Amino acid sequence: MKALVLEKYNTLVYTDVPPPKIKAPDEVLIKVKAVSVCGSDVHGLDGSTGRRIPPIIMGHEGSGVVVDVGKEVRSFKKGDRIVFNSTLFCGKCDFCLHGQINLCDTRKVFGVSCEEYKLDGAFAEYLVVPERILYPIPDTLSHEEAALVEPFSVGFHAVRVAELGISDTVLVIGTGTIGSFIIQSLRLKGAGTIIATDIDADKLQLAQQQGADVTINTKEEDLSTAVKRIAPGGVDIVFDVVGKAQTARAGLQLLKKNGKLVMVGLYDQEISFPIQRITTWQLKVLGTYISSDEYPACIRFLASRRIDVSPFTQHIVPLSQGVEWFKRLRAGERGLYKVIFHPEE
Repeated sequence: MKALVLEKYNTLVYTDVPPPKIKAPDEVLIKVKAVSVCGSDVHGLDGSTGRRIPPIIMGHEGSGVVVDVGKEVRSFKKGDRIVFNSTLFCGKCDFCLHGQINLCDTRKVFGVSCEEYKLDGAFAEYLVVPERILYPIPDTLSHEEAALVEPFSVGFHAVRVAELGISDTVLVIGTGTIGSFIIQSLRLKGAGTIIATDIDADKLQLAQQQGADVTINTKEEDLSTAVKRIAPGGVDIVFDVVGKAQTARAGLQLLKKNGKLVMVGLYDQEISFPIQRITTWQLKVLGTYISSDEYPACIRFLASRRIDVSPFTQHIVPLSQGVEWFKRLRAGERGLYKVIFHPEE
């Protein structure tokens, strides 16, 4: 089969690889119909994340059609349209049994290669996955739209972790794909004033279209000054979707007492915080990791059009052109929010 392989850092190759085969009775062979590029794939290209050690087939945001099933598969059959969870979870540990599959003791993420494991992903024509991580999708949802269930679920999960209060004032730092889905999830969950900040004017315009009440371009305006003008007493929740020390500390300083800083981004590995402020103001720093049991709900939200994914389905291209489109993503091309590949027929 054809696949887009990271053969070495900064070297992607569209080439032939052996097709995967069903080896366990609970496994399903998927014909990949659409797979979107995550920012972590772009960062993984040069080795900066440490989680894409070559050689590896990246890609974890995908949808497809069942083409074969193991003898113990009961819920799916050939021809079924599906999405698959980006995380391979065991389904048996204490976390899995409590619905916290993102915290599974033996979790692995498709398209990731690190010191602990290697698991090829969906930048390929076929993928084999266990039945337990599959979810059916309705005919009203295209495969390209369904490939965005995974990033939407990440944003939706982050809002659930935050335990949003009614009419809370919220600041979202970073308005890329995940930031956009956080904003839309906040609207669904009844947030009050939503403030979005970024250094990209186009992304801020999109954030406003998708539910942000106020936008701040930190290239043109000081973040602290602008937020204090909008919310003099501070904000209830900050979502740091960037994950840099600078953005995390800035967000912490803008919280009101008893506020929450939700760490979504994974850019810097270590960040120092003013502990005295956290303690005396009773602030909370919360981590949120991918998504948990939200896939069925997220599929319904997308299928009912309560979530707008149209800005992220503007660039649907053949997987064979993957090398060129990765270059464009790395270059930060204007208006290029998301790229979705479809393998060759």
